[in-house]
Amino acid sequence: MAAGWWMRKGNYFWYMVREFTALPLALWLLWLLYEIQRAGRGASGFYPPSSTPFIVFSVVCLLFALYHSFTFLRLAGVILHFKVLDKPVPSGLIVASQFGAWLVASIVIGAVLIGFGR
Repeated sequence: MAAGWWMRKGNYFWYMVREFTALPLALWLLWLLYEIQRAGRGASGFYPPSSTPFIVFSVVCLLFALYHSFTFLRLAGVILHFKVLDKPVPSGLIVASQFGAWLVASIVIGAVLIGFGR
């Protein structure tokens, strides 16, 4: 298989982009674990990072996480098959319910974080 096989078709390219998005997310999460460890040592030695490169990296990771989540949830109608009263649930309804659950979870988590921040 040639080295650039994934660049021949658009579907292959976007598949590889989706798989790549996991790497920066893993790095960001490792950084988060390190920051949690630092914060556990006490407030006196903890200074949250606020440099421009870090903020840019975090925004890029957020975009990658959103892309990864969107592409995964979009496949829910293909992966999940349900029957209600012996009739199959339409795949569009399954996808819409997954995105709805994502929205509700995001709102609840955001409200909890804002509540703890006060």
